Amino acid sequence: MTDQQLTDKTGAVVTVEHDDARGAYALAFENGEVAGRTFHIPTADDEWIFFHTEVDDEYSGRGLGGILVGQAMTDVARQGRTVVPLCPFVKGWLEKNGDDFAAAGGSVRAPRPGDLDTVRAAQKGA
Repeated sequence: MTDQQLTDKTGAVVTVEHDDARGAYALAFENGEVAGRTFHIPTADDEWIFFHTEVDDEYSGRGLGGILVGQAMTDVARQGRTVVPLCPFVKGWLEKNGDDFAAAGGSVRAPRPGDLDTVRAAQKGA
């Protein structure tokens, strides 16, 4: 997804790719081991509701969550989609990096009560 090499705080090389089948962006190491994902549900309005981000506990403190969400938001902005941040991690990332995200063409919509219902319905159908 990016032309630059991504590394975590230990110097390990990581990649972030979109996993269409799981509706998530996945962060993996060079050996292919997936260390984390940020999940989303698309809406009819070309919005993506980001509802959960996870990084395996054994990798905590290495900055992987920030890399993962940062690369996901870069890709979403490039696609012209609107982010709906139900996930607290995504919301926090956007609060810290919102100006840069907007400058890159990203847009955000505040969550509405029905967004959680959309996520639950999509998960039941999966």
